[in-house]
Amino acid sequence: MSKWMKSFCSFAALAAAIAAGGAAAADLPSTKAAPAPPLAPAFSWQGSYIGAYAGALLGEGTFTYFGDTPLRGSGFVGGGTLGYNWQWSPTIVLGLEADFGYRGAINAETVAWNTPSPTDTGVFGTFRGRLGYAFTPKWILYGTAGFAYGSDFAPGGFTAVLPPTIGRLSIGSTVRAGWTAGAGVEYAWSDKISVKGEYLYTELVDSGVSYSTNFGAVPINVKSAGHVVRGGLNYHFATPADPAPAPIVTK
Repeated sequence: MSKWMKSFCSFAALAAAIAAGGAAAADLPSTKAAPAPPLAPAFSWQGSYIGAYAGALLGEGTFTYFGDTPLRGSGFVGGGTLGYNWQWSPTIVLGLEADFGYRGAINAETVAWNTPSPTDTGVFGTFRGRLGYAFTPKWILYGTAGFAYGSDFAPGGFTAVLPPTIGRLSIGSTVRAGWTAGAGVEYAWSDKISVKGEYLYTELVDSGVSYSTNFGAVPINVKSAGHVVRGGLNYHFATPADPAPAPIVTK
């Protein structure tokens, strides 16, 4: 065999060995990392909700007959809630909320020999804006203020020592407009359920009411105001935020 043929055979054997090694390497398992699973959806306050609340109204009104008599008794409040939240940023939550419900009777103190009887029961509701700060994803502190309405705190009757008077309300309680402001804290128990505690101060427009007395018809001014402390439970129709896209893994 010539020298040239020997060189050609050696080159062919080397090429065959390289090709066989490449084929074997192709059969080895891939070392590329598997794609990471998608991240869990992030919680969001965004969306509408309905709920219910219950608590107490602590009267801070007055009944004026030859002096002011405080209307400081407590009464039950309870009802329903409708609202909507905007997740403005991860920490800022804006909202609108309306509630409507029942108010129990309010008692009065005896001052300067005047003794008003308890008020009638009535209605109570608000329509408010909310500004919340999410100090964790599922906890928000918020301030709230807006419009209020409710039955005035007119006692059903009264007695007075000086001058000796017995009076009975001529016309029943009327619904008055007013304002309210307060603050609260809310916790998202799950994506759908949240619980809250809330304080509101509410004041309605003064009422000029008339009483039938042993002196005839007597006009009396009634101021209706009070402190509302209540807890609530809300059901959210919000859809959780979209999951973050999985990272792209290259070869």
